[in-house]
Amino acid sequence: MAANAVLRVRTLLNRHRRILGSLSAAAAVLLLFGSMSAPAPASGPDVVVAGLPEGFVAVPVTLRSAAIASAVHVGDNIDLVLPSETGAPRVIATSAVVLDLPTASGFGSPTSTVILVSVEKWQSTALAAEDSTQISLVINSR
Repeated sequence: MAANAVLRVRTLLNRHRRILGSLSAAAAVLLLFGSMSAPAPASGPDVVVAGLPEGFVAVPVTLRSAAIASAVHVGDNIDLVLPSETGAPRVIATSAVVLDLPTASGFGSPTSTVILVSVEKWQSTALAAEDSTQISLVINSR
C-alpha cells in the first residue's frame, strides 16, 4: 500500500518535473530579491551641510541642557540667546534653522545638548566665540 502511494507520487513528479523546476526557480529568484534591501538613505551632518544655500554655514551649538535640545525638531526656526551680566538676554543668532539633532542621524547621544544649526556666515563667528555652555533658544513660529 505504501509502496503504491510512493510510486504514484514519483510518477506525478516525473510528469510535471518541468513545471516544478520552473516554480522552484521562480521561488528562488523571489527569495533572492526579497532578501536584498536598498541601502539606507544617506543622512547625517555631512549630507545636511552639502545642501545649504549660498552664504549659510552649519554650526554645532551646545545648548544649556538636554531638555532644551529635546524641545526642538529638525526644520525649526530658532533664535540663539545668551544671558548677559546685566541681566538682559543677548541674541547671538537669529533665524537659525535646526539641521540635525543627536537622535535624528546618530551624531552625539540622545542626552547630548549639541544641535546642528544653519546660520548666515556672519553670525557663525559670534556663535563660535561664545561660551557655549550657557546658550538657550527661542523657537520662532513657522
